Amino acid sequence: MDPMTKHAATPVQDIASFYDDLASDYDSMTSYEKRFVQERPFFRVLVERYGIKSALDAGSGSGFHSMLLAQLGVRVTAVDVSAAMLQRAEIHAKELGLKVKTVKARFQELDKVLRRKFDGIFCLGNTLVHILSTKELAKTLRNFAALLNTGGVLFLQILNYDRILTQRDRIQSSKESGDKTFVRFYDYDEKGILFNILTLQRTTGSVKQKLNTVRLRPLLRSELLSRLQDAGFFEIQFFGSISMKPFERKQSRDLVILARKCA
Repeated sequence: MDPMTKHAATPVQDIASFYDDLASDYDSMTSYEKRFVQERPFFRVLVERYGIKSALDAGSGSGFHSMLLAQLGVRVTAVDVSAAMLQRAEIHAKELGLKVKTVKARFQELDKVLRRKFDGIFCLGNTLVHILSTKELAKTLRNFAALLNTGGVLFLQILNYDRILTQRDRIQSSKESGDKTFVRFYDYDEKGILFNILTLQRTTGSVKQKLNTVRLRPLLRSELLSRLQDAGFFEIQFFGSISMKPFERKQSRDLVILARKCA
């Protein structure tokens, strides 16, 4: 049976268990090593332009952006709900000789667990759409504002759901790494989107299958603009990629947002 039709009985996981389960494969799935060369120039520009000396990597995963920022001389705190992902981040920091503080926490409790402010907050990798509740989303953005120094910058990246919800493509990506293939696909329902990652592992004479599923709340540009303004951000700019290409609602793969904290 096709695992993409069989998956209906697969339980929807909470965020922590979803990423705990994927942690060992996450770097292979996201091309960890290759992205340093690709993304470093863009982050160097951000760090220099906005004078970022300290940063919060919110939803750090296995720590790619934490490592990248630390290599650029930024003092980094990495936050995630997945203990297994943070363990991977700690391993990477040790291997690279970098100092990165890790904190296991939900975004809604950051005001209680963090005691310092930052010049920049980076919430990347489509992290924000894992927050399902309107109340928790508002609290998260208020926490981001409260944790920024005056004039500090928030850098958000999610997928472009204005495009996705119009086109309703099911397959989002497929990636091969060694003996494994990772297929990311969506299911659409009245509650939003079910995000599935199907892992196919080739062994002698057979293929092992593993399916992980988590619910997402697709966020549109218009809603994010309103909620960022409500949380106290201004100079809100929208781009279609981390290279700051113009945002095109019907074509851009990503929605990237740069916003400043009000004085």
